[in-house]
Amino acid sequence: MNNNQVTMLKDHIHGAGRSTSRFINQRAIVDRIYQENGISKAQLAKELGISKPTVSSNVDRLISIGLVVEKGEGESTASGGRKPVMLYFNQTHSYIGSLDLSFPTPVCTICDLKFNIIGLERISLDNSDSLEERKERILQAFTNILCNACVPLESLGIVIISQPGVSRDGTHTDFIGNRHHRWIETGLRSYLEEELIAPVVIKNDVNLAAVGEVHFGTEERLRDLVYVSCGVGLGAGIIVNGELYEGSKNAAGEIGQMLRYDGRYVETGVTKDVLISRVNELDAQNGTSEEMTFAHIVKRLEKGDPIVEQVVCDIGRELGRVIQNTCVLLDIPTVIFGGEYLALGDTLFDCIRDFMKETTIFKHEFIPSSLQDAASLYGGFVVGKEALITFLVGNN
Repeated sequence: MNNNQVTMLKDHIHGAGRSTSRFINQRAIVDRIYQENGISKAQLAKELGISKPTVSSNVDRLISIGLVVEKGEGESTASGGRKPVMLYFNQTHSYIGSLDLSFPTPVCTICDLKFNIIGLERISLDNSDSLEERKERILQAFTNILCNACVPLESLGIVIISQPGVSRDGTHTDFIGNRHHRWIETGLRSYLEEELIAPVVIKNDVNLAAVGEVHFGTEERLRDLVYVSCGVGLGAGIIVNGELYEGSKNAAGEIGQMLRYDGRYVETGVTKDVLISRVNELDAQNGTSEEMTFAHIVKRLEKGDPIVEQVVCDIGRELGRVIQNTCVLLDIPTVIFGGEYLALGDTLFDCIRDFMKETTIFKHEFIPSSLQDAASLYGGFVVGKEALITFLVGNN
């Protein structure tokens, strides 16, 4: 992309919609072609209820911008005649970068418009690394993937950054709660945008995870779900009728900011810091002075340590309460649970499920995430693909 195209796509992402009949027809056509492994113009006209001349003119335009290609011939009709030329979606027209900053080790990956991953890199960082060194390593990860896959830089259409906090316009984070996050206000987004010559958009990590789960997670395509993530922080992503609900200020799902009975935020009673602190306190009462890390606690839990089991179950009941309240409020039947607390396994999950069963007449399904720490990356793919196709159809 050139700088002018980057600016246009950014404007589209941050509010420019399309409502013309030409755009609506072309978007319907390209979406149908995207779903099929080859389809004719006649089939498109029949399935979409659009006249053949309208289909033909719109397909010609989609071919001219490179989103659709003609290949080979289909089967002739029963009455014979010339075989139709088949239309295919050009999945390598542009590529989508997805960068997850919600874990200590950032993950960078790139896919084509059909979500085929061309490369993935986990970026090892040292506490002694300067800010510039950290930014350069992330840039290098993107360029390495493109180079190894023989994809030119100009084919990278968009990059979606997944990180904690609330971003109202996709360019910076307005709210990060009471916990520090080392990528906030570092200029990473603008740095990558300048170096990669592609728009870079910041999205909430849990919201992206919810999008990833609804498109790639459970075998049964769910239309309504709440994705809850717990670890460093606590948050939720809300999917209603297949679409992400972000609220008026993109802050929907900040369940960690709900208030407890004692006036404190819910998040202050369930996160990793709280878990570690409670285990250390109980250890000290039992004459053990070794300071625990989250990894140590997971290993002790796997061995059936009663102190760790007690703390995990206490936190599970607190999580069960806020999850149950959220589901009842939204009338959403399914909870997908993700984040670092997946490592706590059935000990945590059973406590959450038991609390939810005991406290309401409404039944809610609780499912651990199948995508695990890749959920936000896949959500970035979906958001990036939607933005790119809508932009290409509406602005050429």
